[in-house]
Amino acid sequence: MYINKKLVLGLFGLFISANSMAMFNEGPYVFSEKEGYRVELICAGKARSFYLQAQSHIEYCGQRMALELTPNPPQVSQIEGAFPVAALSDIHGQYDIMIQLLKANKIVDENGNWVFGKGHLVITGDIFDRGSQVTEALWYIKWLEGEALKYGGRVHFLLGNHEVMVLNGDLRYLHKKYLKAASLIGTPFEQLFSKKSVLGQWLRSKNVVIKINENLFLHGGFHPNILGFKASLKEINRVFRAELVADELSVAKRSKLGRYLHGTKGPIWYRGLFSNIDREALSKILAYFNASRFIVGHTSHSEVVSRHFGKVIGIDSSIKLGHKGELLLIDKGVFWRADMQGQRVKLHFDER
Repeated sequence: MYINKKLVLGLFGLFISANSMAMFNEGPYVFSEKEGYRVELICAGKARSFYLQAQSHIEYCGQRMALELTPNPPQVSQIEGAFPVAALSDIHGQYDIMIQLLKANKIVDENGNWVFGKGHLVITGDIFDRGSQVTEALWYIKWLEGEALKYGGRVHFLLGNHEVMVLNGDLRYLHKKYLKAASLIGTPFEQLFSKKSVLGQWLRSKNVVIKINENLFLHGGFHPNILGFKASLKEINRVFRAELVADELSVAKRSKLGRYLHGTKGPIWYRGLFSNIDREALSKILAYFNASRFIVGHTSHSEVVSRHFGKVIGIDSSIKLGHKGELLLIDKGVFWRADMQGQRVKLHFDER
């Protein structure tokens, strides 16, 4: 059973402000080693390090925490079924808003436990950067994956541009809390998510796109040039994962497809679905993947929006601003905007 919100706040060290950086808590960062697991964390501004022999509870800054160290669930590129789907994006360290959305819309209960049954929750990237609650969001989503499976449901966390940026050492949008934590631990921040770390292994296992029924979920979108590669969703995911971190490649550079997928017209960066895409080109991409619509984040709006008669749905509702957010609910073929109070508004596929 998962810990309640009050305990989560204590566990992951949200007691931080501009005037109290010296006393902040952060972590844990867990690494697989021959001796078992090495744990690095910050309590009251001081670094601590210790070992675990196996999956265990740890003492974290005066609280008891159960680490989720189990293997990563197998990834799929497409799945079909008569189940409800909830989707949100661009959390950007705003753990509290994410939790409130999930609770209000009965994805999890008041203690954070999965109550969505056989439903699927999709997060289309960008947990990292900007906000100060990244680590707790990562550990919680990792834990929730396993919980959903117990009830026949699934959690699908897809990679966004900010996950890829951090893993590749681009820290320009990082909250200052994490630079301070990395300095105290004595490790560059991106190396806290190395291949030896539990969260780093988990991130490296993730897809960049998934098709659920007739819906294509990804962070940014597909540019029409994707059709020239004649690649399947499975191949796109395989290459994206294999070439995720440039410094870890066994060859000097990414493949042609890998360069495209990680480039400005690739699925984590492309914004053209909301601006200059040709309607005919959009239809051709969807037809190639046998899909009816894109459901994407990356391009910020004030709410969940529909474009091109419902062929594009944007779910980046500006959670990153730290004030409010929405998620998309798909239930029995009906699409709903759902807010932090659990209120639903039917999403109309109007011309825009």
